[in-house]
Amino acid sequence: PNTNEVLLFGGVKGSKWLNTVSILDTRGWIWSTPKISGSAPKPRSYHSTTAVISGDGYKLVIFGGNNKTHAFNTVHVLERVGDDEWKWTHPSVTGQAPFPRTGHSATLLEDGKTICIYGGWDPNEEEVEGEQENIFKSSYLLDTETWAWTSGPKAIPGGSGTDVPMEDCGNKRCGHTAAIHPETGEVLVFGGRIPGEVLAGDFQRLVTSEEK
Repeated sequence: PNTNEVLLFGGVKGSKWLNTVSILDTRGWIWSTPKISGSAPKPRSYHSTTAVISGDGYKLVIFGGNNKTHAFNTVHVLERVGDDEWKWTHPSVTGQAPFPRTGHSATLLEDGKTICIYGGWDPNEEEVEGEQENIFKSSYLLDTETWAWTSGPKAIPGGSGTDVPMEDCGNKRCGHTAAIHPETGEVLVFGGRIPGEVLAGDFQRLVTSEEK
């Protein structure tokens, strides 16, 4: 959205997880603490926050993250309701939600209302099978108008992005980056950690439009 504000929610300081909100005004480089009504989500880190246009402003959609003992799969919304006032809401979301996770990516699709959640892991409830960590490979789509989850596309190999061949590192990953392709509308995923404590250097593609 067109704004001069950077909003910071949550994080961890030392051994303390946070659920506070701070705003940085980039015009004067001044931090402030906004007045917020409603109950804040549980303290967390490594969650995702996605800005979605809403009316004349925007809403911030927060998903996932973890604290010392739990990972989360709940959805929370922070929205401005006045010049200097914000409000927390917690929508009831239908459909099959993703497993609790952290270190995932969240990408707003071209329609301006759908968020694509991909990958991540659950460090607190990790199920070890052999030497495989509990890293996720699936994607999910969240409609922020109807508040409904649906299954997303399967990640497919996208190469290295250069003329140098790159081995496909697989679709299980966390701590990666993701961005929308401005021409095709697909989500491009790069890097991250894959099973075996290995860092990936390849691209994966999530084709979310009808053009495959």
